[in-house]
Order: sequence, then C-alpha cells, then structure tokens
Amino acid sequence: MTRRTALGLAGLGTLPALLPSRATAAGPGPTAGGRVVLHVTDGTGAALDLKGVRAVQSNGVGEDGYDDVLLDASTLTVVTPWPLQEAAGTGVCLDLPAGGPYVLSLSWPTSHGYSALMADLPGPGEYDLLELAASSLHGRQEAGVAALGVEASAGLLASRARAQEALEACGSAVSWTQRGTWSRMALEAASSAQFLLDQELAARGPQDAVVGVTLTRPPSQVELASLVGPQGPTGGVRRLAARMVVLDPSDPVETAGWKEVVAELHRHGALAVGQVCDSQLMGSVDGDAWKERVDALLDALPGTDVWEVGNELGGDWLGDSAVSRTTYAARQVRDRTGAQTLLTLYYQLGQGSPEGSVFTFLADQVGEDLRDLVDVVGLSVYPQLHPLGTAADRVLATLEQAWPAAQVALTELGYGGADLDDGPWWFGSSSNLAAAREAVITHATSAAMGRETAWGAPFWWYYLEDEAGMGVAEAIAEAARGTTA
Repeated sequence: MTRRTALGLAGLGTLPALLPSRATAAGPGPTAGGRVVLHVTDGTGAALDLKGVRAVQSNGVGEDGYDDVLLDASTLTVVTPWPLQEAAGTGVCLDLPAGGPYVLSLSWPTSHGYSALMADLPGPGEYDLLELAASSLHGRQEAGVAALGVEASAGLLASRARAQEALEACGSAVSWTQRGTWSRMALEAASSAQFLLDQELAARGPQDAVVGVTLTRPPSQVELASLVGPQGPTGGVRRLAARMVVLDPSDPVETAGWKEVVAELHRHGALAVGQVCDSQLMGSVDGDAWKERVDALLDALPGTDVWEVGNELGGDWLGDSAVSRTTYAARQVRDRTGAQTLLTLYYQLGQGSPEGSVFTFLADQVGEDLRDLVDVVGLSVYPQLHPLGTAADRVLATLEQAWPAAQVALTELGYGGADLDDGPWWFGSSSNLAAAREAVITHATSAAMGRETAWGAPFWWYYLEDEAGMGVAEAIAEAARGTTA
C-alpha cells in the first residue's frame, strides 16, 4: 500500500483485507451459473441499494425507466429481462444461468450523458458494477487504438491512461467505498476515451458512405436549394442522401412534390431514398392496401435509388405482419427496379418488450428469405428513449456480425423533436437542446461511419423542421467533415 493510499484511508478504522482484484478475476466465459453481487457507489461515496440504482438508471422517472437486462455477451440477445434484485446489505444482485458469457446492460450516466452501460460479468462473485463496465470498455478499445497507431490523439491516450490507473487502483482498494470512488473515475475516463476513439476512427470507414437526412414532407424550393447547396448538411465532403417519408402515394399533389425532389437530388448527384411506409402508419394499412401502396410507390417514383422496405422493425406497435409485409416490399423492389433495399431496425435493448429487443427480434423473427433481399441494414436511434452512447461501437459491431451480408448504417436519428416523447434520458446536455443535438449527431455519425461496412448516417428525423428551428445542418456537416480522411 502506498503512503498516499494509507493517508486517504485515515479515519476508516481497522482496514479490511484487500478486496479481490478485477485484474485477476476470471475473464468472461461460460459459467456453471450462480449469484452475482454488484456494489455501486454514488458521487458522495454512499453505497446504493436497489432503490438507489433504480433512481439513477431511470433518471428519477421510476418504473418506466427500469431497463436492466442480462444479455448474451456475443449476440446481445436477451437472456433475462429485469434481473436486478435487492442484495443482502448494500448493492444489487442477479442470478446467472449456466452458460454464457453474459453482459449486464442498463442505462447509466457519466458527464457525457446517459449510455447503455455494458458490464461483462466474469461469473458468480462479488464485484463493483462500474468497475466491470469500465474494464469492458477499456479492453474493447485496444484494437481501435492499435488501428490508429501513431495517429491516436494525445487526448485519447491520456484518457486511456487515466482509465488504466483508476482500474489498477480498484484492484488495490481496501473497501467497497474506496473501490467505488475509483470505479467512477475509471468509467468516466473510459467513456471519454470511447467517444474520442469513435471520432478518430470515423475517417477509416468507406469514403463513399453517404450523409443522410430525413424529409417528412416535400421541401420548398428554398429548402431544397439549401439542402443540396454548399451550406447543406454534407459539409461539401460527402454524397448526400435524402430519405423521403411518403404519407399517401395515392395523393397526386404529394407524389408530384416528391418527383421534383428526386429530380433535383439527381441533378446534384445525391441519392433519393424512398420509404415504403413509416412505422407509425404500418399498423393502419391492411394486407391488400399494403400491396396497393407498394405498387403505387414504385410506379410513382421510378427514379428512386434506394427503397427503405421496412421501418423500425421490432417496434411493438407494428403488428404481427410487419416482417411478411417488409419481405413482400423487398421482393417487389428487387423484381421491378434496380434500386437498393434498406431495412431499418428499431434500436432498444431493454426499454421495451424482451421480444422486441433489437438483436432478439432479429434472431427470432427475421429469416433468410428477408435477409437475402436486403442490401443495407440500419438502426433507428432515439437516445432519450433508448440510450446508446458508449455502447455504439459494440452494438454496431454486433449488427455487422448478425447480418454479415449487408452494409450497416444509422438510418434514423432524432432528439427533442416537437411532437416526440422526450423520454427520461439525456445525452450531451440535460438543459441545452442545441448542445445535446450536436453531441448526439457528432457521436452517432462518427460511430456509424467509422466501419468497413458503413453505408451512411445519420438521417436526422424532422430535418427540415429542426434545421429551421435550431440549425442542425451545420452540426451534421461538421460531423461529416470529421469522417473524411
């Protein structure tokens, strides 16, 4: 024990034996099952019980924010929803089934905002939750840092060094309180390193990946000129893709407006992405009407470059026929056009039904007949409803693994829209909407674009409305400039 450590423990009375070091704990792997006890300490050094953990993970909103879930560490499919229980004394506990390895996920804040915390569980035993999460992040960063080599920034390396120092201090702690203090520092440093790493790897992805926006109505001539012009969201460094949300393909006025959009996009070398049906409308379209809708769209907008054949699959409001309808639309696009096909999945790990958790839904509901018809698979992400944050790289890597034949994208992103549910969580800033949006756009775009399979990002929802009200174009453009070599 160093002199500084001994001085820091003055007043604790008799020092307990050193706690087990995280560095020497068994690495994640299959387990015979058993109980895991997790200690959590708040910023004042107070130990949290289940009620305290729930208050933090839900940002104080209560049951609607209880999103803890035990996942398969390799596939991120659900093993046990809401596994946390009250532990004897302080902390929380959960029971591991035989098998694994497993990772515990729940929403948790750092100074950057809420992320999907991912704590890989070594097996039955007693641990500090935030230490496990910091160690998981820190370990996964090694490959990315190695890929950057000498181009890794001083800030990234400094954050990594702080995380390493704090993790080593956790291993030498002599009380759960002291260990909790170090684990909070470790998680903060590892999170800072992850955000920097995602940004610095962004330029390593394909240089032909697109920067996308979502148009929920045909734009005016002024709006369209601004969109495709030099001050638009591409920053002058990426190809633009505009995703068109068509409400009624039988409305000649609306379809005429979209035809003008397609023509203008093509005049400027941009991609026109047509959405077959927004998820909020799908449940109201019956079987025959669905086929009529697909036919009408393909006839009305024949120059569309990419068709989004399914939107937010996995959402529990879509009904039982969402996959079959999406398959029909994808097959029609393949048979009748030369356009690419795009499918958007609804990102959530534990905030909705276990069956709708994104990778569980993908594994259980999306078969090879649909997979063979899809060129690009993307995620719809709303961080106020389903935090992502430091888990972005892991989630996107798992999507690549789950759908290896498709390119990967972030195909819908929104934050603070006028008619959207704010949700209990925040990212970037809890009080400044413009700062929060900029942080969300910067990080999510970087994480999505810095991959070998990247197709595009961020396809900001309500682009026209949010650009008029708060100027998101420059935030997207700045993020785009950060993705070019």
